[in-house]
Order: sequence, then structure tokens, then C-alpha cells
Amino acid sequence: MALVPFMDVKQIRTQSLSIATKAGIKISETLPLLDDGMSIRPTADAVNRLLALTAVAAASYGFDKANALAWLKQEKLDDLLTRTELKFLAAGEGNPQAFQIQIEGMWALAWALSMVPQLDFWKDCDNRFVMTLPNLKISQRGADWRRKAKMRAADEIVAMCDLAYCLHWAVHQAQLERKAHPGRLKSHVVTERRRALEWLLSKESWDAVSLDT
Repeated sequence: MALVPFMDVKQIRTQSLSIATKAGIKISETLPLLDDGMSIRPTADAVNRLLALTAVAAASYGFDKANALAWLKQEKLDDLLTRTELKFLAAGEGNPQAFQIQIEGMWALAWALSMVPQLDFWKDCDNRFVMTLPNLKISQRGADWRRKAKMRAADEIVAMCDLAYCLHWAVHQAQLERKAHPGRLKSHVVTERRRALEWLLSKESWDAVSLDT
């Protein structure tokens, strides 16, 4: 993992608060700042995670689980599955919806890898996203994704992660107070994108990423 260059996390937070305010969302100014000693994962690791999620998401929407595993083995990604992902593909254990919503995390990873131009928390991922991913039905290789992927600048990713953290806090706070989600945000969109961005800036496994607010 590469150490993120020093950046002004206070300035980043100010930017996050400004974006939230413009959307009519109030964020607590006492929220802890992000750690200024973060590291960012290698591009190859991010691509591997995205491709692994592609197979799991496809299976959660009805693609044959055995074929999904076969594709992952073809791509030498089967060893990178989390325990819950492997149980789902190998034994059908788990709620498919829990994997379906992770498409939003895939969208965030694609953004970080410069495959998506914008990451708008007020919009679901593009319905055409699946068309840009490897076609598992014909066992299409993931080589094109690997060649095209280019990690965005660290400050862009950190800033987006901080915004995701702030918006996630707002959504969680609204749930605690039994209020409507602020600014028409969708909980799973914010949560799963934050998971992906936090994962990029951590050394934790996908399932172990902390999403405390």
C-alpha cells in the first residue's frame, strides 16, 4: 500500500460540510476528522476486488453460482473472495439482496479507478454499468479492465471518502431519530459507497471495514 501524501484533512472536512449544506443536510461539526496517515491500496488490488464483486453480484441476481465460481477461478480471483462471498457462491448461504446492494460499492470502486467520471451520492449507479463489466455469460476476461484502470489522485479519494462519512452519519442519525433520510439520500447508496472508499484507504478485509458513525 502506498502512503497517502500529507493533506489538510480540516480543509477536506470544510469542503464536505459545504457540499452537505448546499444539499440541505446538517452535519455535526464534532465528527472526527479522517486520519492524515492513511495508505491507499494498489490499483491491481482495487481491480481484483471489483471483478470479484462482479461475479458475486451477478450470482445474487440469478447468474449460475457454479459458473460464477468458474469464472473467478479463470481470472485467478477465487482466493480473494471473503468468507461470506464464498459461502454464498459455494453453498448458496446468505441473503442475495445483501450482495445486490454492493453494486453501489462497485460503482465507487469504478470511480476511484477512473472508469466512472462522477460519483454523485444523490444518484444510483448507472443502469448501463453492467454493460461495461466483463460478460460472465461468455467467460469474458477482465484484462480490459486491468489495462484501462488508473487510480485517481489520493486527495480526490480521501475527499470523497470524507463526504461519504459525513453523509452516512446524517443518514444514520435520521434513522435513530426516526426521520426521513436527509436530502433524499438512499441509505444503501451512501453506505456501500462509503464501504468501498474506506476499504481503499484501509488494510482491512472487505467484510471487516469499519463503518462507524
